[in-house]
Amino acid sequence: MDEAVHVLLKGHLLIEEALNRILEQYVFHREHLEDARLTFNQKVLIGRSLALRKNNIGEWELIAAINTLRNELAHRLNSPERERKLKRVKELYFREAAGFPAMEEVKAAPDAHVLMNACGHCAGFLLAFEEDSKMFRRMIHGMDRASNPDQPPFDL
Repeated sequence: MDEAVHVLLKGHLLIEEALNRILEQYVFHREHLEDARLTFNQKVLIGRSLALRKNNIGEWELIAAINTLRNELAHRLNSPERERKLKRVKELYFREAAGFPAMEEVKAAPDAHVLMNACGHCAGFLLAFEEDSKMFRRMIHGMDRASNPDQPPFDL
């Protein structure tokens, strides 16, 4: 198997799982969210709309580019668009991770290694967003407990 494709598919899956966990913090009846059967792109747009002060940062653009490349390779492994879309992911990642230690070594690394770093970068961003979302959820839970002390609590 093409190592870059393997890394991309796994990285995309990790990003999607992080998006799912974030969205679940903002709903009270998760079964309805599951029934919505949202696409990856819809999850990204909803997540981005929930990002209080980080809705316009470049990581969202990088996540979208990873998704575009993943979609291309999921349908055609030898797509003529592969190189162009991979180049876009790399450009965005190098821009967003500029100044990180050892970035010059990452730039010279094989595509699979660069993709792993790009997906990891997005996962790190989403992990921080998830923590903010959990804090929001705890605040709502506290408000609910104060407003409805006689009702059973919602799970955090």
